[in-house]
Amino acid sequence: MSAAAPSTEAPGSGNVLEDLRGYRRALGHFATGVTVVTAAAEGQLVGMTANSFSSVSLDPPLILWSIDKRSQSFSSFESAGHFAVNVLAADQLDLASRFARSGADKFAGLQWRVGQGGAPCLPYTVATFECCKHQCVDAGDHVIMIGRVLSYVVADRDPLVFLRGRFALSVDYPVLGAEQSKGTGNSGQVSAGDPPTMLGLLWDAFAGLSQVFQAERDVLGLNSVAQGRVLSLIERLGHASPDVLAPKAHITPQGLEEALHALQNGGYLSVGSDGLWLITDKGRAHVAERRKRAVAIEASQLKAFSASELETTCRVLRSLGAALPTAPVQATP
Repeated sequence: MSAAAPSTEAPGSGNVLEDLRGYRRALGHFATGVTVVTAAAEGQLVGMTANSFSSVSLDPPLILWSIDKRSQSFSSFESAGHFAVNVLAADQLDLASRFARSGADKFAGLQWRVGQGGAPCLPYTVATFECCKHQCVDAGDHVIMIGRVLSYVVADRDPLVFLRGRFALSVDYPVLGAEQSKGTGNSGQVSAGDPPTMLGLLWDAFAGLSQVFQAERDVLGLNSVAQGRVLSLIERLGHASPDVLAPKAHITPQGLEEALHALQNGGYLSVGSDGLWLITDKGRAHVAERRKRAVAIEASQLKAFSASELETTCRVLRSLGAALPTAPVQATP
């Protein structure tokens, strides 16, 4: 599959000073995520939808977003010492619309937790970054708010996207999606006539069931599939070292380290005197509850299949699962 040749015609151009509206439309061709930035200041809560979010630095951990000086919330954000950037998920369009409006109590009827400096942190987001204000930079009709990240949470969810003045969803690039489900021929090109590979079918099945279970995962409190997988592995093994967990969890070493420490901070895991990871009573209770909910969801999704079909499928999956790699999954450069 070859990429289409770029057009030689300019669909729109102009002098920035003479056509600010057209210039703004041109900027809108850059796809971004969607955030709701929140703070507590002057005795009230403030929040606004923004897509001007960006990472600035890893050391120190700095992020930025910008606010129009004419915004009703400007003075509150200017005086607040902390703010939270809530990155919205694909199913949170209602929150994007709510916080894009002016006036009214935007937090009325919403669930949220108190973050650093009192900034509201919204639930079920793709990520939330709690920040103290690091620097404010005057920039034309906006002020750039730079924050030092104090803590964050992240979840394995699809993000909400903003492009050309409207909300959108992120999808896999067509060629990559076809390669996942169909494999490649001898030429390396995807052929529509090629039969699907077992790996592609397994991935699609996993992604489908995982998506159905996402709401339950949110309710139970773990922020990613990796954390649930690692916790279940340690529950089965009794105790384990990272070297043992890495090949069985099928995640990168960095992903494993992040999952382990997040589970430890949540009280689900502890480290023994021998350096091995141990599951806590809270962790065991979580695994038991998640397993119970997973069984119920699987039953509803698999009810169309006969007992013999399911038995054969499980036998194949157990056989494939027995051939685990002996080395950790490496991060992609």
